Amino acid sequence: MKVFAVCGIKNSGKTTTVENIIGELVARGYRVGSAKYIHCDGFEMDPDPATDTRRHKDAGSRLVAAHAKQETSILFPQRIPTEKLITFYEGMCDWVVLEGVSDIAVPTIITAHGEQDLLSKWSDMVFCVSGRISSSIWQYCGIPAIDSVKNVELLVDYLEDRVYDYSLNTNCIRYLVNSLQRPTHAMRRLA
Repeated sequence: MKVFAVCGIKNSGKTTTVENIIGELVARGYRVGSAKYIHCDGFEMDPDPATDTRRHKDAGSRLVAAHAKQETSILFPQRIPTEKLITFYEGMCDWVVLEGVSDIAVPTIITAHGEQDLLSKWSDMVFCVSGRISSSIWQYCGIPAIDSVKNVELLVDYLEDRVYDYSLNTNCIRYLVNSLQRPTHAMRRLA
């Protein structure tokens, strides 16, 4: 299973980038899962105290499942560490896309409006730039900028070349992301 994150400031193109990547990965036959970090305080999936599932939660249930005909939603009464959250995708997904998640060392695509935004979100896990800024630049500090709206196929080619199985040691992943500068078929198409 391959895991990567898309991070950036508000309205920088994170969700558009994630949507486009998911669509292209699915078109290529992959099973894709995603997680979206919600940045607003007080957010709840089931805020109505009159619903049965909320009543279960309020009564003290440690784990509440809304088990419907079309889907099952599981409500945890606390924030689960990202490493634990990823384990729920094992065996069900080939790829997991983490939107807005920055508390885990995984390859990261950064989205931005401008250079200041890039600097504010930059980490040593960044291996690609996308979002709004990618329509006006082709690289930043040697890292390619690929517009997911105009070049999603190229972006997913790049992901396939650069994102490795999550089960690898984190230090190994960091080394591969930052040190593996061999030209890939996606990079050759960028040139």
